Amino acid sequence: MSNLKFQIMKREKLLKSLALGMFILSSIAIVSCKDDDNGGGNGGKIDPSTIATSNLIAYFPFDNNGNDAVGTLTPTSNPGVTYVAGIRNNAYQGVDGAYFLYDLPTGSKLKTLKTFTISMWFYGTPAIDGVAPVPGILQINGTSDATWGNMCLTQDRMPAAADSLNIKMIFHKDGADWANQFVGFSNSAFTENYWMHIVFTYDNATSKYLVYVNGTALELNSGITDRWAEDDTHTPRTALGDLAFVDATKMSIGGWMQRVIGASTDEWMGYFTGKMDELRIYDRSLTSTEVQNLFVAEVSQMTAE
Repeated sequence: MSNLKFQIMKREKLLKSLALGMFILSSIAIVSCKDDDNGGGNGGKIDPSTIATSNLIAYFPFDNNGNDAVGTLTPTSNPGVTYVAGIRNNAYQGVDGAYFLYDLPTGSKLKTLKTFTISMWFYGTPAIDGVAPVPGILQINGTSDATWGNMCLTQDRMPAAADSLNIKMIFHKDGADWANQFVGFSNSAFTENYWMHIVFTYDNATSKYLVYVNGTALELNSGITDRWAEDDTHTPRTALGDLAFVDATKMSIGGWMQRVIGASTDEWMGYFTGKMDELRIYDRSLTSTEVQNLFVAEVSQMTAE
């Protein structure tokens, strides 16, 4: 990489950092003013769990454990997991071989998701083409495809010179021609080695997939946002609609399901070596306003210096 290109990349990353910092400060100021107007006296803090509360089906704050703070999930296995200072109190620190594994109880809404929102603070490390394994971030098992399961959030590899991440999600509709929806792309907003608040949504009513970074929706082409049940040789083409999971019994955080249960030793299935904080899963697609409000609420709770 030329020195000029390197300096430009450094400058762009610095500008992103400054822009985020200014946005955070303005967000807190707005929240504080509203609080003062209402006489709330809570210092401008908003509990993020008050947003779409009835649809929040799992919440992992990673404060020295992997317990679900709104449900009953506790890890059945958690080898090598450590914690570091995070955005709010502590955060999950990924390392090679570390993960959480959960058994999904009867009646768990994670087993029957038709639509979803996944929200978290995310600090991703690069996965280099031809060198690094593919990090597994979050996975719900099931279906006849043991590699991908019903849902899988991971990173794809990128060239060594890249200054961003390629984040990929797979979600399942049993019975559709395109049963596994593979949605992955790189984006300059996916900054490596940098905290960002990232939200993934799939709306079964509109069959659209959206990604938000720091409260703002990314501008994505229709090939990413519009989800179909089959390819464009079908006329008329069927929108994806409700997801349909099958045989979901387990969830993993930080590693590929097949690796953590000992069903595979494939070296390309890697472990997530970055950081995660405040992981939330909803059983519907949050609106853009709700995502923005969630980000402001998350920012109001920051304990990171």
